[in-house]
Amino acid sequence: MRARLFALLLFALPAFAAPPAAGDAPEWRYTLRPGDTLVGVAARYLARQHDWPRLQRFNGIADPYRLVPGNALRIPLAWLRHEPAPAQVVAVSGDARVTLPGAAERPVAAGETLGAGAVLAAGVNSSVTLRLADGALLVLQPGAQLALDTLSVYAGGGMVDSRLRLQHGRVEVGANPGRAPGSRLQVITPSAVAAVRGTRFRVAADADATREETLEGAVGLAAAGREVRVGAAQGSLAVAGQPPQSPVALLPAPDLAALPRRVDVLPLRFALPAQPGAVVWQGQIAPDAAFERILREQTSAAPQLNFGDLPDGRYTLRVRAADARGLHGQDALHAFELDARPFPPLVAGPGARVRAPRPVLQWTPVVGAEAYRVELARDAGFADPVLATRTTDSRQQPVTDLVPGTYYWRVASIDSDGPGPFAPPQRVVYDPLPDAPELAQAAPLFADGGLALALPPPPAGLHYELVLSADAERQQVIWQGTSRDGQMRAERVERVDHHLGARLVEADGTAGPWATRVIGAPPPPRWPALLFLLPLLL
Repeated sequence: MRARLFALLLFALPAFAAPPAAGDAPEWRYTLRPGDTLVGVAARYLARQHDWPRLQRFNGIADPYRLVPGNALRIPLAWLRHEPAPAQVVAVSGDARVTLPGAAERPVAAGETLGAGAVLAAGVNSSVTLRLADGALLVLQPGAQLALDTLSVYAGGGMVDSRLRLQHGRVEVGANPGRAPGSRLQVITPSAVAAVRGTRFRVAADADATREETLEGAVGLAAAGREVRVGAAQGSLAVAGQPPQSPVALLPAPDLAALPRRVDVLPLRFALPAQPGAVVWQGQIAPDAAFERILREQTSAAPQLNFGDLPDGRYTLRVRAADARGLHGQDALHAFELDARPFPPLVAGPGARVRAPRPVLQWTPVVGAEAYRVELARDAGFADPVLATRTTDSRQQPVTDLVPGTYYWRVASIDSDGPGPFAPPQRVVYDPLPDAPELAQAAPLFADGGLALALPPPPAGLHYELVLSADAERQQVIWQGTSRDGQMRAERVERVDHHLGARLVEADGTAGPWATRVIGAPPPPRWPALLFLLPLLL
């Protein structure tokens, strides 16, 4: 905290009286009623009931028995009777803790009452909502710390005085919702004092500045001898040691119309529209629109908010944008339902391309899942599935061969409450392997100590892999090679029986099935026997 602080007074502008100047002793203004006398007012409200002459002098009243109904009677706060007015904890979310005077820090619970001296701290994704004696609601935002300095009720309930010290972080206040006259609420920060009545506003504090944003009513902001009026939908920044800056319009509420009403996947991701003047976006999630319990908070320098795990249920998202001064704009609310359980399985296979006519669809088992719903279709919308079944296994195959083409498949977990959301659809292309080549029509030719063979030209993008061996298993290889036009020529091949193996191979090396053919040895030539008989013939 800075050693040198300055005073800043922030107050509502009621219609019946001008705001007090900074540094004036606090007062309660009592509206006179028919039949009131100074003696009676002093007996009802003053700590020293016989001090009515002092009250007469302070208000400059000539005749204490002739008071005008409707006029305001000024009574210094220090003269009034008062008693403690504890704050009630309305709601707690997450890791919220309290430290009472002379006691160790402990978790704070909804329903308990806290007196002066209590210090509240809200952790990350946590909040505490307090109701003060005059009905004011104060929501301590995630990461903030607040001390309850004074909680008093004066004049038999005629005035409530609450002084709260915001050590750091942000607080949102709905002050004096019943518009009771005289009640006072001060939020003190390291560099400011916010004193308000009958308005909705926000205060954010750090060691160097205080930011105020008025949501309803009007607020007077005074510091360093200067005062500005901050109306509804305006905000101002008071830097330590400087007068408050001129109020500026708060950024409008972001447009959330395009956000989904139902979310079935975690983590939550909300894409926001770009907004002129916005440099930061803040989002909060609560069980309802009252935002008395803040479950999650996220701040992003880009128009997108991501939130982690939440139980399934109905929630409200609150989004606002902040400008370069750090002033938060108007709120936008978006109700949505989260239905992400049971969690979908994690897809394990197959890949994006399959060669088998009945590919194996595989996924990882999900804890708590009793079964799975599997769908396979030719279209991404799954309008006409070729496979739609329930299984307790973590794999599934089509019952019939697929035709070549593009498919989509998805899987969802099923538990005792029914099916959960599907995992993102997986695109898979069934591209059959090349067929085995036809070898029966190829005529082998033994000539010049070798073997020649002409196969049909392979389809576009394919080539032949050829093996000439002494056995059908292609273990005793005599010759091997490739052909892109179907022509084969093997040198130094004996005129004996051989096994020819051939298969079609794609450019990436993927090969189809082998085709095998026995190439018989050609009969020996008959001309040597004729040479033996030629002399006899002669």
